[in-house]
Amino acid sequence: MSAQRIELRALVSRLDEVLLIRRLGDTWELPGGSFDDDADDMDAAMDSLLRGYGIATTDIAQAFLRTCYDREGDTRVVINLYAPLEWFGEPAVPTSAELTWVPAAELPHMEIGSGMLKAALIGLGMAIEDEPVIPGMAAIAGEGLRFPDRHAGGLDVLRTLRATDDAGPAFETMQGSLHELAPDVVDFALGEVWTHPALDRKTRSLQVVAMLAALGGKPSALRSHLNGALNHGASPAELVQTLRMVAVYGGFPAALEAWPVMESVFDARGIARPGGTP
Repeated sequence: MSAQRIELRALVSRLDEVLLIRRLGDTWELPGGSFDDDADDMDAAMDSLLRGYGIATTDIAQAFLRTCYDREGDTRVVINLYAPLEWFGEPAVPTSAELTWVPAAELPHMEIGSGMLKAALIGLGMAIEDEPVIPGMAAIAGEGLRFPDRHAGGLDVLRTLRATDDAGPAFETMQGSLHELAPDVVDFALGEVWTHPALDRKTRSLQVVAMLAALGGKPSALRSHLNGALNHGASPAELVQTLRMVAVYGGFPAALEAWPVMESVFDARGIARPGGTP
């Protein structure tokens, strides 16, 4: 299985400008950094990264915007994008780095990694998938990706759930076993419900994990969606806490049944237990 790296990045804006930062000699990037496997709280990690740049926010959790995806060789990059609408301070960087404020319309002309640029343009409402549209900052609160039809949206959700570059073969396999039910799963469940912009895909993945675990007796589906949650940028600690909530509200027997399934997913992916526990 290919490696995965989770990044936390922020669209810090003022008027129609976006803050970019780079270490000397590197390409420009959005403020932020990598999310370490042993970290427990993604929002707290993003808040800490921003404070390192002299930027404070009122509620970093409310600033979460969306999750985007990129690939660097054999490494799949998950970019969790934040857009603090209210922030305070004076952005600053070490002497070994530099910062600049760039008009949103100029972003495509800057030397930025393709994945980072795509995330920024989508987050700003300047791109639909990979296609440029009218520049502007009005959509910084975030619209989800738009697709030509429900089937295309469903295939995109299937792609990110499975962490594959092409969901076509997966859909063909579903058709071979589910027949008429396959379009209902992809077009309605994934293409209609999963793509609604009110909830991001990571949140939906954690919801599905909780529901499958609470229902019990569905280890294959649970294993699939535990992997899907990790593919959507959920941290191991978030999965652990999700199953703890299942224990409280769905009953300890359900959580005890789901727990070894989660541990087997961690083992299969070589993920260290949260907090460093083997």
